[in-house]
Amino acid sequence: MRTIFVVTLSTAALLCTSATDMALAGKGVTETALYSFAGGNDGGFPQGGLVANAKGTMFGVTTSDGADHSGVIFEVTKKGVETPIYTFTGGSDGGDPQAGLMIDSAGNLYGTTYMGGDTEAPNGYGTVFELSPGKKRTWDFNVLWTFSGGDDGGWPSGRLTMDANGNVYGTTTEGGTGVVGTVFELSPPANGNSGWTETILYNFTGNNDGGEPMGNVLLGSDGNIYGTTAGYGADNYGVVYKLTPGNGGWSQSVIHAFEGDTDGGAPRDGLIQDGNGTLYGTTAGFANSYGTVFSTNTDGSDYAVLYNVTGCQYCYSGNGPWQTVSMDSSGNLYGTTYADGTNNNGEVFKLTPGQNNQWTATVLYAFQGGAQSNYPYSTVLIGKGNKLYGTSYGSAGEYGFYPGNIWEIKQ
Repeated sequence: MRTIFVVTLSTAALLCTSATDMALAGKGVTETALYSFAGGNDGGFPQGGLVANAKGTMFGVTTSDGADHSGVIFEVTKKGVETPIYTFTGGSDGGDPQAGLMIDSAGNLYGTTYMGGDTEAPNGYGTVFELSPGKKRTWDFNVLWTFSGGDDGGWPSGRLTMDANGNVYGTTTEGGTGVVGTVFELSPPANGNSGWTETILYNFTGNNDGGEPMGNVLLGSDGNIYGTTAGYGADNYGVVYKLTPGNGGWSQSVIHAFEGDTDGGAPRDGLIQDGNGTLYGTTAGFANSYGTVFSTNTDGSDYAVLYNVTGCQYCYSGNGPWQTVSMDSSGNLYGTTYADGTNNNGEVFKLTPGQNNQWTATVLYAFQGGAQSNYPYSTVLIGKGNKLYGTSYGSAGEYGFYPGNIWEIKQ
């Protein structure tokens, strides 16, 4: 029998009464727009959040704009100085990067593009790339893999993960032998080989095993791989899956099938794991759900909803968290919602653990739209002093052109 815990927002209610009112829930909490994109060569419409190097410089991607309108990779300082360090052409290098970056201990950046790569195809099927720091603040760009859209997968939209041996893991939303996505591994060149080697660890079938994985994979502390699919499964609302290594390859099992109701549905990102081995993730919401934050053991037991997004007057299902949560050293969880909340433009929230798996939710900031930006697809980057950083996607239409920003929240 599944037990579901539902929390409501704390009494530190958010006060936002106008487009210029920057008041936040919680005494002493402030939000600052570190940088607002112009939609020119600086890029526009960032989607995947930020990563930081040892010096605290942050890096991210924009899905579009830049000199060739195919997105950029940028760096930004904590003082809000943004610099594009690579501009995608939409050709063999790829274009439209939708996922945040991964950074290794040497400062190399890794990511995916959703489109481009295969110049023989109309829009391409995406790439995996590496960007390495060079001399005199230059960067060297290299495509590690170009997807064909066939058995090797296509259209990746999730962040990458790296193991201790430098192998890179990720997912594709489509392609593979089952057509509905893959989990893949890329191995660096060895034994005189010049290129990276791809191995498909699992082909989703679109049956009870799920399909259309949109997020990262987690390399679990037990040696297994964990992740989610946005669709299919027993109830067609996606699954949490586990891949277990064996002599004949990897075997897949489903540890939770979403029902699309109070347990959530349509997870668009992967999972994180705490020191006790507990898994945490999010669902964007579907049908009767506005989105959730959940936890589960690695065998699927003790599945619990820690937070049910409450929605808003004009909210729709699917406006909850589009990216997974982040955890600080005290066990607090942080995340964003896409388009719900006081102003219908998304929020940044905090979940504080209590006794008996009860969690208290606090809205730290509600985006206000327009020049104040909206639609945070972002994961939350936790910096020093528990400062929070992320991106908002922004919007363009009859009410103006606002291609997103980079924000900082001080608690």
